[in-house]
Amino acid sequence: MQRRDKVELAVFGGLVLAGSLTRVLLSDWPNFAPVAAIALFAGYFFRSRAVALLVPLSVMGISDVFIGSYDWHMMALVYGALMLPVFSRGMLRRWFSVDEGAAGLRAAAGLLASSLGASISFFVISNFGAWVWYGTYEHTVAGMIHCYVQAIPFFRYTLAGDVCFAIVLFGGYALAMSFTTATKSAPQAISE
Repeated sequence: MQRRDKVELAVFGGLVLAGSLTRVLLSDWPNFAPVAAIALFAGYFFRSRAVALLVPLSVMGISDVFIGSYDWHMMALVYGALMLPVFSRGMLRRWFSVDEGAAGLRAAAGLLASSLGASISFFVISNFGAWVWYGTYEHTVAGMIHCYVQAIPFFRYTLAGDVCFAIVLFGGYALAMSFTTATKSAPQAISE
């Protein structure tokens, strides 16, 4: 197994473990979860898009064993919505370059835009599903609007979680890469 494969395997395991534990431990905070941020990072980090898509699916599958499941229609929508951030990989790879230093305005803007996009898409998709499959709201335009308005308080948790966890993941990665680069370029002591 090549070094890059070992690193990807370790990162995969670390993301799934950390994401599952965090989601379970923070389950009392509605929608404050690391899954979308982990999907963003997985899309950015992994060479294979299929592997990147398996990360949020694994986090959700494992953590739902402990948290509990819900209507399969909604689960399919939620899982799908949480896989979408993987597809921001192209934009993130253009804007968030560790080689240029991830502290730049461009990197921050790219990360914020991607995180905001993940939050908004999850809000739109999951609440559309709630409107369609739960009998709480009338199946009219007014009922759909009412469903989205009722969900706005939960959106702030989604947004806060996505941004917070994205900053931790990408900031930690940038810091690790800068440390690795600094260690490699440091002069070696000569022994006599």
